[in-house]
Amino acid sequence: MPSVCAQHPEVPALYACDGCGRRLCDRCITAGHALLFCKICGERAIPLAPEVGPAPGAHSAIQHRRRAAVDSTYRLGDAFAYPFRGMGKYLFVAALVCQGAVEIMLRFGIDFFRFALAFGFWSLLVGLQLKIARSTAAGQDELPDWPDYFSLGERFFDILVFLILQIWRYGLVALYLFLGRGAIFAKEPNLLFWLGLAVLGWLGGGAATMALGAVGKFHPDHVLRLDLHYRAFRACGADAVTIVNLVFALDLAVWLARLGLGRIPLAGAAIAGVLGTYALFVSAHLAGLLFRRNAPVVEEIY
Repeated sequence: MPSVCAQHPEVPALYACDGCGRRLCDRCITAGHALLFCKICGERAIPLAPEVGPAPGAHSAIQHRRRAAVDSTYRLGDAFAYPFRGMGKYLFVAALVCQGAVEIMLRFGIDFFRFALAFGFWSLLVGLQLKIARSTAAGQDELPDWPDYFSLGERFFDILVFLILQIWRYGLVALYLFLGRGAIFAKEPNLLFWLGLAVLGWLGGGAATMALGAVGKFHPDHVLRLDLHYRAFRACGADAVTIVNLVFALDLAVWLARLGLGRIPLAGAAIAGVLGTYALFVSAHLAGLLFRRNAPVVEEIY
């Protein structure tokens, strides 16, 4: 007797989700980079053999393997070596080489082609950041593969999610700088102004971190739910504060590096590029790790 779809009981199931274990039909999956994914939790959907239900104990084996990965000992300090673990170091170097090529094209290339190349590479980095959060939340501690460049629909949707994340991260900061622009160029530094900027930067980083973790752990639509992000942040307690502090420190280090090294033509741009790529990978990993370490809590909220 074939199993039926968890969302549409009137339709036979054609896939089994490797994450939540649900049986799925064609309407409950989405195509990704040479794989199919569950629309409910975002994990890989595995085709079932025609007219054959799941093997006895298959769901429990999947859940046991995933639980073992999630419950494994993994310290926050280990997260800083994330870009260089396994095949990650090669992917990290490849990202830096491509970023350098894009910088050269933006400076010396033909107008249309240089912007098209830069946008294409940027969209891949966006997709990779979302995949890092998703794979980390699922229990993986190494960089995933590159997103599929030719999956235009997936790239476009990833960019929309990324833009919302940037609004959460920098929206209040941008508004604050606009309203207090007179204090930026004042002869005497206004410590209260810069303290306010730091506080808003931290809050924005916290909102973006929670939103990125929710996108990775659950569904891209959750990126909009600031109310749930606030509840999840409070529920995660000291763990959320620690991880947001680390993400904020990474962002601050990249900003200071770009500000301090901007006058050095080549070396400054190279160092800032390395730090920026490193921060992008590690911050996404930390967001997924927060939701992985607090899975029972966030599952009740989202």
